[in-house]
Amino acid sequence: MTEPSTPGGIIPESPELLIAGLDSLVDGETAAEKLIAMGPDAVPWLERFLMETPPRTIALPRCRAVHALGELGAGRTLVQYFLRYQRPPDAAVLFAEDAVRSAAAQELARWKSDEVYRTLLKAAEDRITGGLIHALDEFGRAESIPVFFSALDDDLCREDAMAALRRMAEPARAFAILSLRDAAGPSIYCASARRRRRATLQLLRDVGAPAQEWRELRQFLDEQDADSVIAVAAIGFAVAPQPGHAALIDALFRVARHLNWAQEDEVTRLLDDRVELARKRARDLADAAVSHGESPNWLVPRWRILRHLLGDIWTHREAPRN
Repeated sequence: MTEPSTPGGIIPESPELLIAGLDSLVDGETAAEKLIAMGPDAVPWLERFLMETPPRTIALPRCRAVHALGELGAGRTLVQYFLRYQRPPDAAVLFAEDAVRSAAAQELARWKSDEVYRTLLKAAEDRITGGLIHALDEFGRAESIPVFFSALDDDLCREDAMAALRRMAEPARAFAILSLRDAAGPSIYCASARRRRRATLQLLRDVGAPAQEWRELRQFLDEQDADSVIAVAAIGFAVAPQPGHAALIDALFRVARHLNWAQEDEVTRLLDDRVELARKRARDLADAAVSHGESPNWLVPRWRILRHLLGDIWTHREAPRN
Protein backbone atom coordinates (compact mmCIF):
# COMPACT_ATOMS: atom_id res chain seq x y z
CA MET A 1 0.00 0.00 0.00
CA THR A 2 1.16 3.55 -0.70
CA GLU A 3 1.66 5.50 2.50
CA PRO A 4 0.32 9.08 2.54
CA SER A 5 2.84 11.86 2.14
CA THR A 6 2.62 15.36 3.49
CA PRO A 7 1.28 18.06 1.20
CA GLY A 8 3.89 20.11 -0.50
CA GLY A 9 5.00 21.69 -3.74
CA ILE A 10 3.23 24.22 -5.88
CA ILE A 11 -0.17 23.06 -7.07
CA PRO A 12 -2.43 24.71 -9.58
CA GLU A 13 -5.45 24.72 -7.28
CA SER A 14 -5.77 24.92 -3.54
CA PRO A 15 -6.39 21.46 -1.98
CA GLU A 16 -8.67 23.11 0.57
CA LEU A 17 -10.88 24.42 -2.22
CA LEU A 18 -10.88 21.05 -3.97
CA ILE A 19 -11.84 19.26 -0.75
CA ALA A 20 -14.66 21.76 -0.24
CA GLY A 21 -15.66 21.16 -3.85
CA LEU A 22 -16.43 17.50 -3.10
CA ASP A 23 -19.74 18.75 -1.66
CA SER A 24 -20.78 20.38 -4.93
CA LEU A 25 -23.61 18.79 -6.88
CA VAL A 26 -22.24 20.34 -10.08
CA ASP A 27 -18.47 20.23 -9.67
CA GLY A 28 -17.98 17.46 -7.11
CA GLU A 29 -16.77 14.88 -9.60
CA THR A 30 -14.38 17.39 -11.18
CA ALA A 31 -12.98 18.22 -7.74
CA ALA A 32 -12.37 14.53 -7.08
CA GLU A 33 -10.63 14.11 -10.44
CA LYS A 34 -8.36 17.09 -9.75
CA LEU A 35 -7.48 15.70 -6.32
CA ILE A 36 -6.53 12.40 -7.96
CA ALA A 37 -4.44 14.31 -10.49
CA MET A 38 -2.52 15.94 -7.63
CA GLY A 39 -1.10 12.53 -6.78
CA PRO A 40 0.11 11.50 -3.29
CA ASP A 41 0.09 15.09 -2.05
CA ALA A 42 -3.72 14.94 -2.01
CA VAL A 43 -3.87 11.92 0.30
CA PRO A 44 -3.49 13.78 3.65
CA TRP A 45 -6.25 16.19 2.68
CA LEU A 46 -8.58 13.38 1.65
CA GLU A 47 -7.69 11.39 4.76
CA ARG A 48 -8.48 14.34 6.98
CA PHE A 49 -11.79 14.88 5.20
CA LEU A 50 -12.78 11.22 5.60
CA MET A 51 -11.56 10.69 9.14
CA GLU A 52 -12.30 14.02 10.77
CA THR A 53 -15.49 15.12 9.05
CA PRO A 54 -18.49 13.66 10.91
CA PRO A 55 -20.71 11.34 8.87
CA ARG A 56 -23.83 13.00 7.53
CA THR A 57 -27.06 12.23 5.75
CA ILE A 58 -25.57 12.83 2.28
CA ALA A 59 -23.02 10.16 1.39
CA LEU A 60 -21.78 11.33 -2.02
CA PRO A 61 -18.97 13.71 -0.95
CA ARG A 62 -17.45 11.08 1.34
CA CYS A 63 -17.84 8.43 -1.37
CA ARG A 64 -15.93 10.69 -3.75
CA ALA A 65 -13.15 11.00 -1.21
CA VAL A 66 -13.05 7.22 -0.76
CA HIS A 67 -12.80 6.68 -4.52
CA ALA A 68 -9.98 9.21 -4.79
CA LEU A 69 -8.09 7.49 -1.96
CA GLY A 70 -8.46 4.17 -3.74
CA GLU A 71 -7.19 5.63 -7.01
CA LEU A 72 -4.22 7.13 -5.19
CA GLY A 73 -3.27 3.80 -3.62
CA ALA A 74 -4.06 4.89 -0.06
CA GLY A 75 -5.16 1.46 1.11
CA ARG A 76 -3.74 2.05 4.58
CA THR A 77 -6.06 5.01 5.02
CA LEU A 78 -9.08 2.93 4.03
CA VAL A 79 -8.08 0.21 6.51
CA GLN A 80 -7.88 2.87 9.22
CA TYR A 81 -11.31 4.15 8.23
CA PHE A 82 -12.81 0.75 9.00
CA LEU A 83 -10.79 0.31 12.19
CA ARG A 84 -11.99 3.68 13.51
CA TYR A 85 -15.58 3.28 12.37
CA GLN A 86 -18.23 3.97 15.01
CA ARG A 87 -21.85 3.34 14.18
CA PRO A 88 -23.76 6.67 13.95
CA PRO A 89 -26.72 6.84 16.35
CA ASP A 90 -28.93 8.68 13.84
CA ALA A 91 -30.68 6.27 11.46
CA ALA A 92 -30.49 8.58 8.44
CA VAL A 93 -26.77 9.18 8.96
CA LEU A 94 -26.21 5.46 9.49
CA PHE A 95 -27.92 4.66 6.20
CA ALA A 96 -25.79 7.24 4.36
CA GLU A 97 -22.57 6.01 5.96
CA ASP A 98 -23.42 2.48 4.82
CA ALA A 99 -22.92 3.78 1.28
CA VAL A 100 -19.52 5.17 2.26
CA ARG A 101 -18.50 1.85 3.84
CA SER A 102 -19.64 0.02 0.71
CA ALA A 103 -17.54 2.32 -1.47
CA ALA A 104 -14.53 1.98 0.85
CA ALA A 105 -14.82 -1.83 0.84
CA GLN A 106 -14.87 -2.02 -2.93
CA GLU A 107 -11.88 0.30 -3.21
CA LEU A 108 -9.99 -1.64 -0.54
CA ALA A 109 -10.59 -4.92 -2.37
CA ARG A 110 -7.89 -3.79 -4.83
CA TRP A 111 -5.42 -5.21 -2.28
CA LYS A 112 -5.79 -8.98 -1.86
CA SER A 113 -3.91 -9.24 1.43
CA ASP A 114 -4.83 -11.10 4.61
CA GLU A 115 -4.92 -7.81 6.49
CA VAL A 116 -7.43 -6.33 4.07
CA TYR A 117 -9.57 -9.49 4.13
CA ARG A 118 -9.66 -9.56 7.93
CA THR A 119 -10.54 -5.87 8.02
CA LEU A 120 -13.43 -6.35 5.60
CA LEU A 121 -14.67 -9.49 7.34
CA LYS A 122 -14.74 -7.79 10.74
CA ALA A 123 -16.53 -4.78 9.23
CA ALA A 124 -19.14 -7.06 7.66
CA GLU A 125 -19.67 -8.93 10.91
CA ASP A 126 -20.32 -5.60 12.61
CA ARG A 127 -22.72 -4.29 9.95
CA ILE A 128 -23.14 -5.81 6.52
CA THR A 129 -23.53 -3.78 3.33
CA GLY A 130 -23.75 -4.68 -0.34
CA GLY A 131 -20.30 -3.25 -1.01
CA LEU A 132 -18.76 -5.34 1.75
CA ILE A 133 -20.36 -8.45 0.27
CA HIS A 134 -18.96 -7.63 -3.18
CA ALA A 135 -15.50 -6.97 -1.73
CA LEU A 136 -15.43 -10.19 0.31
CA ASP A 137 -16.76 -12.12 -2.68
CA GLU A 138 -13.69 -11.07 -4.67
CA PHE A 139 -11.49 -12.99 -2.22
CA GLY A 140 -13.47 -16.21 -2.78
CA ARG A 141 -12.83 -17.46 0.76
CA ALA A 142 -15.19 -19.91 2.46
CA GLU A 143 -14.69 -18.01 5.73
CA SER A 144 -17.07 -15.38 4.33
CA ILE A 145 -19.97 -17.82 4.03
CA PRO A 146 -21.42 -17.35 7.55
CA VAL A 147 -21.42 -13.58 6.99
CA PHE A 148 -23.19 -13.99 3.65
CA PHE A 149 -25.81 -16.23 5.25
CA SER A 150 -26.37 -13.66 7.99
CA ALA A 151 -27.32 -11.18 5.24
CA LEU A 152 -30.10 -13.37 3.84
CA ASP A 153 -32.68 -11.73 6.12
CA ASP A 154 -31.64 -8.24 4.96
CA ASP A 155 -33.80 -6.92 2.12
CA LEU A 156 -31.02 -4.59 0.92
CA CYS A 157 -28.23 -7.19 0.92
CA ARG A 158 -30.01 -10.47 0.18
CA GLU A 159 -29.50 -10.61 -3.57
CA ASP A 160 -25.82 -9.69 -3.29
CA ALA A 161 -25.34 -12.39 -0.65
CA MET A 162 -27.21 -14.97 -2.74
CA ALA A 163 -25.04 -14.22 -5.77
CA ALA A 164 -21.87 -14.57 -3.71
CA LEU A 165 -23.04 -17.86 -2.21
CA ARG A 166 -23.91 -19.28 -5.63
CA ARG A 167 -20.31 -18.69 -6.68
CA MET A 168 -19.16 -20.87 -3.77
CA ALA A 169 -21.67 -23.62 -4.39
CA GLU A 170 -20.03 -26.56 -2.61
CA PRO A 171 -19.29 -24.99 0.80
CA ALA A 172 -22.47 -22.91 0.60
CA ARG A 173 -24.53 -26.08 0.07
CA ALA A 174 -23.04 -27.73 3.14
CA PHE A 175 -23.60 -24.63 5.28
CA ALA A 176 -27.19 -24.31 4.03
CA ILE A 177 -28.02 -27.88 5.07
CA LEU A 178 -26.61 -27.30 8.54
CA SER A 179 -28.44 -23.99 8.96
CA LEU A 180 -31.76 -25.52 7.92
CA ARG A 181 -31.37 -28.27 10.50
CA ASP A 182 -31.03 -25.59 13.13
CA ALA A 183 -34.03 -23.70 11.70
CA ALA A 184 -36.38 -26.70 11.52
CA GLY A 185 -39.46 -26.95 13.66
CA PRO A 186 -42.39 -24.71 14.63
CA SER A 187 -40.41 -22.72 17.22
CA ILE A 188 -38.94 -20.37 14.59
CA TYR A 189 -41.52 -17.60 14.32
CA CYS A 190 -39.60 -14.34 13.92
CA ALA A 191 -39.81 -12.67 10.53
CA SER A 192 -36.04 -12.46 10.05
CA ALA A 193 -35.68 -16.22 10.61
CA ARG A 194 -38.43 -16.93 8.09
CA ARG A 195 -36.77 -14.68 5.49
CA ARG A 196 -33.42 -16.36 6.02
CA ARG A 197 -34.97 -19.83 5.81
CA ARG A 198 -36.79 -18.95 2.59
CA ALA A 199 -33.61 -17.59 1.01
CA THR A 200 -31.65 -20.63 2.14
CA LEU A 201 -34.16 -22.98 0.51
CA GLN A 202 -34.03 -20.93 -2.68
CA LEU A 203 -30.24 -21.07 -2.60
CA LEU A 204 -30.32 -24.86 -2.25
CA ARG A 205 -32.62 -25.01 -5.23
CA ASP A 206 -30.11 -22.96 -7.23
CA VAL A 207 -26.95 -24.84 -6.24
CA GLY A 208 -28.56 -28.29 -5.97
CA ALA A 209 -29.40 -30.32 -2.90
CA PRO A 210 -28.00 -33.81 -2.25
CA ALA A 211 -30.60 -36.57 -2.63
CA GLN A 212 -29.68 -37.96 0.78
CA GLU A 213 -30.83 -34.71 2.39
CA TRP A 214 -34.36 -34.90 0.98
CA ARG A 215 -35.70 -36.54 4.13
CA GLU A 216 -34.64 -33.44 6.08
CA LEU A 217 -35.82 -30.98 3.46
CA ARG A 218 -39.29 -32.34 2.76
CA GLN A 219 -40.57 -31.15 6.16
CA PHE A 220 -40.43 -27.61 4.76
CA LEU A 221 -43.27 -28.49 2.37
CA ASP A 222 -45.56 -27.70 5.30
CA GLU A 223 -44.45 -24.06 5.37
CA GLN A 224 -47.07 -21.37 4.83
CA ASP A 225 -44.64 -19.25 2.84
CA ALA A 226 -45.24 -19.82 -0.89
CA ASP A 227 -41.66 -19.10 -1.97
CA SER A 228 -40.34 -21.68 0.48
CA VAL A 229 -42.78 -24.33 -0.67
CA ILE A 230 -42.02 -23.64 -4.34
CA ALA A 231 -38.28 -23.96 -3.68
CA VAL A 232 -38.68 -27.22 -1.74
CA ALA A 233 -41.01 -28.67 -4.39
CA ALA A 234 -38.48 -27.84 -7.11
CA ILE A 235 -35.77 -29.58 -5.07
CA GLY A 236 -38.06 -32.55 -4.54
CA PHE A 237 -38.85 -32.92 -8.22
CA ALA A 238 -35.09 -33.13 -8.83
CA VAL A 239 -34.07 -35.54 -6.05
CA ALA A 240 -37.14 -37.23 -4.50
CA PRO A 241 -38.40 -40.66 -5.62
CA GLN A 242 -41.14 -40.29 -8.24
CA PRO A 243 -43.88 -41.84 -6.06
CA GLY A 244 -43.56 -38.80 -3.81
CA HIS A 245 -44.15 -36.26 -6.59
CA ALA A 246 -47.92 -36.22 -6.03
CA ALA A 247 -47.34 -34.78 -2.54
CA LEU A 248 -45.18 -32.06 -4.07
CA ILE A 249 -47.95 -31.13 -6.50
CA ASP A 250 -50.49 -31.06 -3.68
CA ALA A 251 -48.22 -28.74 -1.68
CA LEU A 252 -47.99 -26.36 -4.65
CA PHE A 253 -51.77 -26.28 -5.00
CA ARG A 254 -52.11 -25.70 -1.24
CA VAL A 255 -50.20 -22.40 -1.45
CA ALA A 256 -51.63 -21.44 -4.85
CA ARG A 257 -54.60 -19.48 -3.51
CA HIS A 258 -52.49 -16.40 -2.82
CA LEU A 259 -49.62 -16.19 -5.29
CA ASN A 260 -48.18 -13.15 -6.98
CA TRP A 261 -47.73 -13.25 -10.74
CA ALA A 262 -44.09 -14.41 -10.57
CA GLN A 263 -44.93 -17.21 -8.17
CA GLU A 264 -47.89 -18.26 -10.32
CA ASP A 265 -45.66 -18.47 -13.40
CA GLU A 266 -43.12 -20.53 -11.47
CA VAL A 267 -45.73 -22.97 -10.16
CA THR A 268 -47.22 -23.32 -13.63
CA ARG A 269 -43.81 -24.09 -15.10
CA LEU A 270 -43.05 -26.70 -12.46
CA LEU A 271 -46.39 -28.41 -13.09
CA ASP A 272 -46.01 -28.26 -16.87
CA ASP A 273 -42.73 -30.16 -16.54
CA ARG A 274 -44.68 -33.16 -15.21
CA VAL A 275 -47.99 -32.42 -16.83
CA GLU A 276 -49.58 -35.88 -16.80
CA LEU A 277 -49.39 -36.28 -13.03
CA ALA A 278 -50.21 -32.62 -12.50
CA ARG A 279 -53.30 -32.86 -14.68
CA LYS A 280 -54.55 -35.90 -12.76
CA ARG A 281 -54.11 -34.14 -9.42
CA ALA A 282 -55.68 -30.98 -10.84
CA ARG A 283 -58.76 -32.90 -11.96
CA ASP A 284 -59.16 -34.47 -8.52
CA LEU A 285 -58.71 -31.15 -6.75
CA ALA A 286 -61.10 -29.30 -9.06
CA ASP A 287 -63.77 -31.96 -8.72
CA ALA A 288 -63.41 -31.94 -4.94
CA ALA A 289 -63.69 -28.16 -4.82
CA VAL A 290 -66.80 -28.07 -6.98
CA SER A 291 -68.42 -30.90 -4.99
CA HIS A 292 -67.96 -28.79 -1.86
CA GLY A 293 -69.83 -25.89 -3.49
CA GLU A 294 -66.83 -23.85 -4.65
CA SER A 295 -67.33 -22.13 -7.97
CA PRO A 296 -64.40 -21.65 -10.35
CA ASN A 297 -63.00 -18.17 -9.82
CA TRP A 298 -60.49 -17.06 -12.42
CA LEU A 299 -59.35 -14.20 -10.19
CA VAL A 300 -57.76 -16.77 -7.89
CA PRO A 301 -54.34 -18.08 -9.00
CA ARG A 302 -55.20 -21.63 -7.95
CA TRP A 303 -58.17 -21.73 -10.31
CA ARG A 304 -56.18 -20.20 -13.14
CA ILE A 305 -53.56 -22.92 -12.75
CA LEU A 306 -56.27 -25.58 -12.70
CA ARG A 307 -57.76 -24.18 -15.90
CA HIS A 308 -54.31 -24.06 -17.49
CA LEU A 309 -53.83 -27.75 -16.78
CA LEU A 310 -57.35 -28.92 -17.57
CA GLY A 311 -58.05 -26.77 -20.60
CA ASP A 312 -61.43 -25.49 -21.71
CA ILE A 313 -63.36 -27.99 -19.63
CA TRP A 314 -63.56 -25.34 -16.88
CA THR A 315 -64.11 -22.32 -19.04
CA HIS A 316 -67.87 -22.76 -19.18
CA ARG A 317 -68.37 -23.55 -15.51
CA GLU A 318 -70.32 -21.23 -13.27
CA ALA A 319 -68.94 -17.70 -13.45
CA PRO A 320 -67.32 -16.32 -10.32
CA ARG A 321 -69.58 -14.46 -7.96
CA ASN A 322 -68.84 -10.86 -7.08
